[in-house]
Amino acid sequence: MTDIKAIVIGSGFGGAVAALRLGRAGVETLVLERGRRWTIEDPTKNATFATFRNPDRRAEWLNTVTKTPGYEGIPIEKYTGVLEILERGDYKFLVGCGVGGGSLAYGGILIQPPQELFKQVFPSSINYDEMDAVYFPRVHSVIGSAPIPDDVLESEYYLGLKILEQHALKAGFPYVESTNCGLINGVNRFPMGIDWDIVREEMVGKRVPSVIAAEFWFGNNSGGKKTLDRNYLKLAEETAAVEIRTHHVVTKVAERPEGGYAVVVDIINDSGEVINQQTLTCEYLFMAAGVMGTCELLIKAKAKGDLPKINDRIGQGFGNDGDTYAFRTNLSETTNPHLGGPGAIAVLNYDNPIFPCVMMRAPLPRFERDFPNKNVIGSFVFAMTPYRGNFSYDPASDTVQLNFASDPKAKEAAKYLAELLSEKNGGEVPPIASQTTGHQLGGACMGQVCDDCGRVEGHSHLYVVDGALIPGSSTCVNPALTIAAIAERCLERILAEDIQHS
Repeated sequence: MTDIKAIVIGSGFGGAVAALRLGRAGVETLVLERGRRWTIEDPTKNATFATFRNPDRRAEWLNTVTKTPGYEGIPIEKYTGVLEILERGDYKFLVGCGVGGGSLAYGGILIQPPQELFKQVFPSSINYDEMDAVYFPRVHSVIGSAPIPDDVLESEYYLGLKILEQHALKAGFPYVESTNCGLINGVNRFPMGIDWDIVREEMVGKRVPSVIAAEFWFGNNSGGKKTLDRNYLKLAEETAAVEIRTHHVVTKVAERPEGGYAVVVDIINDSGEVINQQTLTCEYLFMAAGVMGTCELLIKAKAKGDLPKINDRIGQGFGNDGDTYAFRTNLSETTNPHLGGPGAIAVLNYDNPIFPCVMMRAPLPRFERDFPNKNVIGSFVFAMTPYRGNFSYDPASDTVQLNFASDPKAKEAAKYLAELLSEKNGGEVPPIASQTTGHQLGGACMGQVCDDCGRVEGHSHLYVVDGALIPGSSTCVNPALTIAAIAERCLERILAEDIQHS
């Protein structure tokens, strides 16, 4: 006997999908989330989340001094905040914490990968046409995503986004209806997980400026971002088959001799102190703790003999989507670089001679101070780099190490695109930065450690359904939509083939 039929570790884009689909199938499910719930009680004030303009204990996960890129060094109280900053080598990896996982800290960007690049990364057994017809639309439907409306784009808050679009058009990038456009360069207004009606309320003062004020990593106090706790996880709990337990930090997973799995947890308070410990058992275990969390648990379990049959490719295939940051400075126009949310419009440079890459505007409140002339556009650029790193276990310190460095060619690809825009529109391109990413992927990759449905080879009823399953790249676009859609595909098959007929 086990305590519960299924346990899902984590409540981000993979875990939330698993929770909803298990719940709707009537499978008794427990979701273990290390962070807390973030409920917006008053959307007219900055009452729920910290802000870039005033970081406090709510900003970061169990830190006493802020480490958020661009906002380092501010003393804060140790607390179960929204964003964990993992410093590994030269990189800072950003990880969302709380009910909703990475959706609490992402920018609302739900962008579909192009077919030609998708086929270069994913096994041929995953049919792109099926993803396009079924699973990508399913995620959009549950979250309720929509492109940026014209009236919002015309506002002062999205001036920089409108200028980026104009610059791309002038540089020869035509409008395209989809990011899946046959690898033609173009400009696309893709669906966002943003409630644009709430953004309009922000614009007229009915809600606190949040999306329009370029707040995203620490959460949106207006409720403008459609986080998973308000769609997938809310629907999962409404099935009455799913329970979400917060402040549960999983420290160990192990196969039980009598069948099923044991999950060891530290139960913490909001200061990170362990107040209790438990061992929970289940028949079906879904790993969705994010790339860093899932890989650490599985690698330790293999090394210590708790999951001995995981193959030796565990920890391989780690990538960061070629994530870089590019500025174009000294533009002839005012761009309001400190206002408006990230994403919404993508510049698709698929014929980049170095790597295919995609650019999106990335505003930050501090740019009002950093660039007093307000004539700059900051942007995320993601490149189709083949570079991969790996995790390894160090028994002396009982830690999992990440071996990863930035790909200089990804920087070259980003620089090429930024300079292409500047050639036609003016401006300068300072050196490209690439030491920050929230797009970590891989480590328990399909086709290596798992099959294409997330089943871990060698261990029945053990599944990986988060970004660790993705083979190191979501093809130079933000991975949230891809992770969720792949999870939808996994759960549909697992429920039909493993659980309903087990």
